[in-house]
Amino acid sequence: MNPRCWKLFTTMLCLSAFTFGGGFVIIPLMQRRFSEELGWLTEEEILDMVAFARASPGAVTVNVAVQVGARVAGPAGSLCGVLGTIIPPLITLSLISLVYDAFCASVVAAAFLYGLRLAVSVVVVSAVAGMVSEVLRAGDRGRQAVLAAVFLLSLLTDITTIWLLAGSALLGWWLAGRAEA
Repeated sequence: MNPRCWKLFTTMLCLSAFTFGGGFVIIPLMQRRFSEELGWLTEEEILDMVAFARASPGAVTVNVAVQVGARVAGPAGSLCGVLGTIIPPLITLSLISLVYDAFCASVVAAAFLYGLRLAVSVVVVSAVAGMVSEVLRAGDRGRQAVLAAVFLLSLLTDITTIWLLAGSALLGWWLAGRAEA
């Protein structure tokens, strides 16, 4: 097996197994691992992948894992990234389904899940702050305008998140095409 595929698989397996809260929790950890620690991708590449993943159907983490895998190890990398990402939740859900009735009735389980809400909220706010600061630091007026417009539209209108994401992804794609020309 390709060493990069194995590293990608084990990294995604560990991140997926030891985080709780979905894509918004795991993505900052992926960014740190693949950008800062391994140097496989730039922060901007990760941000672009996240934007595309959020605008695509399916789980954000799986969509990012596909893109990261493809970028660092081709089609085999995509498969390794996806498998590493989905195996832990599949095992967890399978085990919980075996003891579902007892789990739902457990006061301890309910308290644990309630307590995790705060932790997940903090991680999501941290991820958003990091992404916003990256866009502001980059000095790209087009991205800053898109960020401000999407933020205002989300506050002032009833447009659903998927349409805001799709629109901002298309606008970002268009702006990138203009910058290259």
